[in-house]
Amino acid sequence: MRAATATALPADRLGQVFTVLERVDRARDVGELAELVLEALGSVLGFRNTTFFAGSTYSGLFRDPDPLLNGRQRSMIREYRERWSDRDVFAQPRESAVLHRTHAAAVDTREPTPAADRPYLSWLARNGLENLAAVRVAPGGGQALFGIFGPSGTVGPAELAQLRLLGRQLDAIARHLPEHATAAPPPLPPRLAQTAELVGRGMTNAMIARTMELSEDTVKKYVSRLLERTGARSRTELALVLRGS
Repeated sequence: MRAATATALPADRLGQVFTVLERVDRARDVGELAELVLEALGSVLGFRNTTFFAGSTYSGLFRDPDPLLNGRQRSMIREYRERWSDRDVFAQPRESAVLHRTHAAAVDTREPTPAADRPYLSWLARNGLENLAAVRVAPGGGQALFGIFGPSGTVGPAELAQLRLLGRQLDAIARHLPEHATAAPPPLPPRLAQTAELVGRGMTNAMIARTMELSEDTVKKYVSRLLERTGARSRTELALVLRGS
C-alpha cells in the first residue's frame, strides 16, 4: 500500500475537488450521492472504472448485493462475489485502518505487498487493473466505499491527496443524508435520466444495459429508483408515466 505522505495540492487539482463537490451538492439521499460521485469521478477526475459498495458495517459492505458499477467492474462482479469479496485488499485490517484514519488509500500491484493480498491483486492485474484506490464514507451510521481502478500510475501521490480531501468532504455530506429522500425529488442524475428515457421508449433492461454499457443489475437498480420516485406500481405503468412526462 502506498505510504501516506503530505502532498500539497496545486490550484488546478484543488479546483477539481471543488468541482466534484459542486456536482454532488444537489444529492438528496445516499443513493443519489453515490450516482453523482461516480459520474464526477469519471467526468472531472478521469477515473472510468469505479464502484460504490455500501453496508451497515465495514466488513459487510464488501458483500453488498446491489453495488453501483462503472467500467470493467461490470464484467468482473460475478467472480468478485464468488471468490474475492472477503479477500478484497481494502477488507484487510491494515488497509481498513488507513481508510478509517484518512478516508482514502491506494495500492499499486507493482509495489511489495503482503502475501495474503497477492492473489486478489494478481486477479485484478490479469484484468488490466494494476492500480486501485478507495474512498470511505459513513452515511447514516453505515459504511460505504467508492472504489477506483485503473492501469499502473492511475493514482499517484497527488491523486491520493486529492481523494483524501474529497473523502473528508464527502463523508461530512453523507453523514447528514437519508438513505431515501422524503422531500420532492431534484432533477434526475444523468444516468437515471437516460434510463428513464429508454424505459419510456419501451426498452427492456437488457437493451438498456447494452445501450448504456452497464450491467443489467445496475439497470435494475436504476429502474427500481424510478419506480420509487414516480410511485408507479409496475414497469408498464412506469413507461406510461415517463412517456407522459
